[in-house]
Amino acid sequence: MKAQSEFIAFIVAVILIVIILIPLAFLVLDFSKPSSQQLDEISVLRRQINGGSILLFFNSTPTKATLLTIKGGENYTLQGVFYDYHGNWVNITGKVSYTANGISTYTFPAPLIYNFTLPAYVWNRTLLVEISGYNVSVFATVLPNETAFA
Repeated sequence: MKAQSEFIAFIVAVILIVIILIPLAFLVLDFSKPSSQQLDEISVLRRQINGGSILLFFNSTPTKATLLTIKGGENYTLQGVFYDYHGNWVNITGKVSYTANGISTYTFPAPLIYNFTLPAYVWNRTLLVEISGYNVSVFATVLPNETAFA
């Protein structure tokens, strides 16, 4: 009788292992799959522009137009600046300057740690800025006297 009860206990233990432990092992081994998916850097950079770690403000008056970098960093760069001229996007990157170490500079790409001086004639126009980070580029729209959004 004792051997029969030990055999029944062995069968119950095998059934528990098959029903509970093996599926649990497959579940635990499957948790690493989401980490192998590719990260979408473009959506990450857009979230940074839309209220994350990048905050650009287009300070606009008829005498002076300035793109202020309120929050930025050396990890992000300004690649280009365009403005809307009657439905056409005009590249004004060569006319945008910033002061680095006391010297006014026109070279781009420039890290987002400087304030940028824009030509006076874009003071009431919509700007389109190209920002790079995480090895991707994103275009962000900046309206006069507002912050940038992607």
